Amino acid sequence: MTPSIAQIKYRVRCGVGLILAAVLGISVWSIVSERANTLRAAEKLASGYVRALAEHSQSAFSEADSMLRVLQREIERSGGLERVDHDELLREMRDQVSQVPQIGSLFLVDSAGVLRLNSGSGPHQRISIADRDYFRTYLENPHLGLSISKPILSRLVHRWRFNLMRPLNPPGTPFAGLVALGFETRFFSSFFSQGTLGPRGRVVLIREDGVPLVYAPYREDGFKLDFTKSTLFREKLPNSPTGVYHVRNALTFKQPYIAAYQRLERYPVVALVTLHEGDVLAPWARKAATQMSLMLGLCLVLLVLTWFFFRHLDRLELALVTVSDQQRQLEIKAEQIDSASEAILLLDLEGRLTQFNHALCGMTGYPAHELLGRHLHEIEPPEYARRVAENLAQLKLHGQASFESAYLTKAGQVVPIEVNCRLMESQGRTLVLSIARDITQRKRDQLREQARRDLLEQIASGVALDQLLEGIVRFVEQELPGALCSVLLADERGERLCHGAAPSLPPEYNRAVDGIAIAQGIGSCGTAAFLRRRVVVTDIATHPYWKGFQPARNAELRSCWSEPVLSADGELFGTFAIYHREVRSPNDEEISLIVSAAHLASIAIGRVRGEERRRALEEQLRQAHKIEAVGQLAAGVAHDFNNLLTPIFVYADMIRSSLPETAPQVRQIEAVLKAAHKAADLTRKLLSFGRRQVMHMGPLDLNEVITSFGDIMRTTVKESISLELRLTAEGAWVQADRGQLEQVLLNFAVNAQDAIAGNGAITVETGHLVLDDEYARLHAGVKPGRYVLLAFSDNGCGMDEETLRHIYEPFFTTKEAGRGTGLGLATVYGIVKQHDGYIEVWSRPGQGTTFKIFLPLAEAAAGGAPLEERETAVRRALGSGKSILLVEDNALIRDMARDLLEGYGYRTLVAGTPLAALELATVPGERIDLLVSDVVMPEMNGPELYERILKHHPQLPVLYISGYTGNVVLHKSPLELETGFLTKPFTLEQFLERIRGLLGD
Repeated sequence: MTPSIAQIKYRVRCGVGLILAAVLGISVWSIVSERANTLRAAEKLASGYVRALAEHSQSAFSEADSMLRVLQREIERSGGLERVDHDELLREMRDQVSQVPQIGSLFLVDSAGVLRLNSGSGPHQRISIADRDYFRTYLENPHLGLSISKPILSRLVHRWRFNLMRPLNPPGTPFAGLVALGFETRFFSSFFSQGTLGPRGRVVLIREDGVPLVYAPYREDGFKLDFTKSTLFREKLPNSPTGVYHVRNALTFKQPYIAAYQRLERYPVVALVTLHEGDVLAPWARKAATQMSLMLGLCLVLLVLTWFFFRHLDRLELALVTVSDQQRQLEIKAEQIDSASEAILLLDLEGRLTQFNHALCGMTGYPAHELLGRHLHEIEPPEYARRVAENLAQLKLHGQASFESAYLTKAGQVVPIEVNCRLMESQGRTLVLSIARDITQRKRDQLREQARRDLLEQIASGVALDQLLEGIVRFVEQELPGALCSVLLADERGERLCHGAAPSLPPEYNRAVDGIAIAQGIGSCGTAAFLRRRVVVTDIATHPYWKGFQPARNAELRSCWSEPVLSADGELFGTFAIYHREVRSPNDEEISLIVSAAHLASIAIGRVRGEERRRALEEQLRQAHKIEAVGQLAAGVAHDFNNLLTPIFVYADMIRSSLPETAPQVRQIEAVLKAAHKAADLTRKLLSFGRRQVMHMGPLDLNEVITSFGDIMRTTVKESISLELRLTAEGAWVQADRGQLEQVLLNFAVNAQDAIAGNGAITVETGHLVLDDEYARLHAGVKPGRYVLLAFSDNGCGMDEETLRHIYEPFFTTKEAGRGTGLGLATVYGIVKQHDGYIEVWSRPGQGTTFKIFLPLAEAAAGGAPLEERETAVRRALGSGKSILLVEDNALIRDMARDLLEGYGYRTLVAGTPLAALELATVPGERIDLLVSDVVMPEMNGPELYERILKHHPQLPVLYISGYTGNVVLHKSPLELETGFLTKPFTLEQFLERIRGLLGD
């Protein structure tokens, strides 16, 4: 196999690199070895130098010591320094000094420290040396033998000397003086020439206590150095009396040097010779520089030759690249075409396939050998195959064309495509280059969007809700093959989920989930509705939400993804669920689909419920207008009828008074008067319904009116019917006509008695409550504000929807003929409206009836004292200073509850939104004893807020307030029986009772 250019370059680089590395390595090894040899030679040289110095110093010291002994014996023979012949002795001393060059002087010192004789001065010149260290040493230690002094600057000749000394007194006798000779330090400096040791070599004699005696060449601070801290004295001398060592940085020599030392055998002196490494290695450095220059020059020549060789190879490689580039480009284009996601085809003008890529095989399902040479129309559906000739004609005319078509796969499926084609010339032939793109997903998206638009059009056109929901379910099931979808609708009270649409689920399963409770842990849908967030259960068989729910297993359902259906303002409409018969988790696209489906369901349900509310309000308005018109008519008839009755009463009374008591006409006249009184009573009821009678208004305590009228009501109803009064503990003050209120109570009591067959119960209740803007919006004729509530309930036969629509109409009655006029409830309606109140009724056949009347709360009681003053004593005893966090997005309810709680002694923290409540709840050190929260709010609902606050205040009780049904007027549902829930509107007593119960007051 022929190597490539790159391989050749690589091999040349490797070869040249190895050669250069070998040359450099050998050169460096040679230089380093030469350096080591040079240093070893210098060590041997320094060792020889120091031996010579030690021998020379030993000889000089021995000769000098002999001279001292001779003088010492001669002075002893003469009888001491005072008796000796000084002149003769001086001549002898000078002769001896002249014969020894290393001795600068020979001198005698008496015991007083006076220089008696000195070979270097006259006989009568006397100088005191008593201050010298060496003299004081002998004075303190007279039996000391030979000693060597520190170098001193001579006072006579001003040169550096050190003294070799002996005492004049024999051992055991008093100090008599000393004899000494001064060694010239320059004698040892000239022992080695400068060329011998090098420019920076040193000769040093050191006393064994570290004091330098000789330091040559001379250095100003040389004699001040202390060698006891040097490497020589710390490490070398304790181990060996002689040796050689290297020092890089020392106290005495600041530069690297080679040191050789030797201790003198008979004297306390160490000889030291140092050679500077720079001086020693200078010849080696010059030789190494020359050698490296030659080696680098050779390497440079080799690199230049290699560069020229590489340039030749580059030209050769460029030529090869130029030759093969076109072929490579063709291969790349072929690979790109073959790997393209679009089908790329070459056809002749007859529509026969000549070339194509793998994408065409993938789209059609045919292998390549079955497609090659086939006509294009053979793999297209018939409706598109007929257009091939037309498309080719357009292509020949314009040179290019774009259109939509389709392929018929081998499996018989139709794949929609988008085609772009143009004419091209190849080797003298005209061919068609066609690019086909699979647009299945685009078509699917278009169909999905069209289905969505159709659903929205159906919603806008008023199609029935069940059809709309079924259409949404079908839409999702079409997008997710194998999915089974359902919509469950929340009931009016938000307590249960009812069947909405689930065409693909088994009927038995739909019946099983119809009416399930909205609560935590009640399946995916019940939990999602309760938490108001998505609940995904991937395996129903193992999830605790579905534990024990056999209908799901019977329907072979394994996974359930449930999305709450919420209105724009957070109201719960129901849930949208997707089931599968295998364990599955949703991906992002499926999550988006279920969210979109829930949104469509929200639009549909919201539109239908909004339309229902609109029709209900219109019906209320029509009913109100109808009753208003009937009232006006009734009032007009009553007014005219009263005009007719007046002469009847007058003339009948006149006739009655003119007849004797025994006249037979008296009975007839009394019958006429009795009928007239009944007619007058009837007209009063008509005037009351028409709100035309005169009212005597004043502040009244409704509780007192009911209590005092209770005996009359008890005597009115049958004994088999019990009458229970549940009156608020505080005053229920209203501005009203007492007689009219009693008329209302009596009418209710009579109607309730007639509705109860056999044993039964009547309940009369009062309370305080606040009707907010939302309640007023949903109930025509109601104004927001504080009200006193009068509720009148019975457990009689009840009424159906049709009856409820007519109960306030005059002369409408369900009683048999002769038992009623049909004006009782019409009269009640008129009285309530004349008191600026509002009346509602709840009734179901067989479940009884409840009327509730809302009367505006009076600002002051009968004595003119404000109502708040009469309640102060009660309020002070309730709150006990406990803290309550109040969360309510309705400003009217929020302000009312805050005033109420603070008025009863509770410390109240107020928040208009859940996020503001969280900020208050997370303040360090803030104490909260109770959370009072609305359920439906922006940002998050009440249960979600409670869960987040529990993280900061564990065991915190909560009271939820929501809805528009009061528990004193409606039959209680399971949700309302929970301690922590109170339905709006509620009375003051109900509100305080729940708070006291939760706080344990």
